[in-house]
Amino acid sequence: MDVYMARQPIFDTENHVYGYELLYRSNGKQNSYNGVNGDESTADVVTNAFFGLNINDIIGGSKAFINFTSNLLKRGVPKMISPDLVVVEVLENLMMDDQLLGACQELKERGYTLALDDFEYDNSYSELFELGDIVKIDFRTPQKSIEETAYICRYCNKLMLAEKIESQEEFEYAKRLGCSFMQGYFFAKPTIMSKSSVTPLPLNLMRVMQLVSQPEPEFSDIVDVISCDTAMTQRLLRLINSVYFGVRNRVSSISQALVILGLDYLREWIYLMGMQRITHIDNVEVMRISCLLAKFCRELALMIPEAAPDADSFYLMGLLSMVTYGGERALKQTLDEFPLTQEIKNGLMGNGGIYSDVFELAYSYEKGDWETVDKYVEKYHLDSSKISEEFVHCVKEAENIRMM
Repeated sequence: MDVYMARQPIFDTENHVYGYELLYRSNGKQNSYNGVNGDESTADVVTNAFFGLNINDIIGGSKAFINFTSNLLKRGVPKMISPDLVVVEVLENLMMDDQLLGACQELKERGYTLALDDFEYDNSYSELFELGDIVKIDFRTPQKSIEETAYICRYCNKLMLAEKIESQEEFEYAKRLGCSFMQGYFFAKPTIMSKSSVTPLPLNLMRVMQLVSQPEPEFSDIVDVISCDTAMTQRLLRLINSVYFGVRNRVSSISQALVILGLDYLREWIYLMGMQRITHIDNVEVMRISCLLAKFCRELALMIPEAAPDADSFYLMGLLSMVTYGGERALKQTLDEFPLTQEIKNGLMGNGGIYSDVFELAYSYEKGDWETVDKYVEKYHLDSSKISEEFVHCVKEAENIRMM
């Protein structure tokens, strides 16, 4: 499945990129918003940016401007993203109530930048206006409205972002009004970004949503479900690497990844994934092969004394086996997005060592490359009949996984 989104650059008055607004796109042909449910479109933007694509490739060292609905603001969804990465856009037409204002106030206290989108000053929005750091002024609205809002912003020392700038004259006019940032077709149209990505199987996603919705979910049950879904595993790893913890944390097992993320954050990200309306089941076979190799790598590791203590790490390596199909260059780029231990990366890239040997043995056995299999059987003094027995057992387990 291909995932899509668009980005449009936001410039300062010196034509330097300050950030990118991330926009919902349903396909690679229609470069416009098609009016789907706001919660769903924001969920698509956030999950595609941080799961399907690499957020660092999208925004570089700048910030992502993302529009959040009232529902998502009240749920605290923006808090799942570092304030160093995101500018939280709040639409003027949201129904203001104490809960929504409280959510915005908490974001401010946590160091988030708030941008008020399509804003025209009105006394009924005075409390929200006070919380805003950046006011986005739509240059397709009447000139009187633009100038009145700009006057209030200058008086209250609010930064202004002129959006929908379409000409040099509008650009110069925005600068005279005191706008610090600019956005519009005069500078650049939104650019569609896409990437082929496996998506969680609907049943697996439903099961893990049921588990995390319980007041005191069983941690091991969550691990078991995610361990059967290479897409959820890849999304989890990419999330940890890009959003919270960077390269300082190296993951060697799924349970360790979940501990790093924490149950509260996991609940919210699973909630967002569930809003994507995932219905594709064309990657079932990919899931089965990944689960088979994961189980088989773990069983092979248990047969080798020096590998046995880290059997869960070998399982994770096998579960990520499908990333090896994109070629060596694509593989290295993809693995850089995952906070994996170097041993697991070496194994997937075939760089030598016991992880590489176990992965090649498992992969060769599944493909029927008996010459390579015999080489590693001899190297590690393994019992061929036991390997065959465990392989058959792993095949049966993988086939019994409830995929659909």
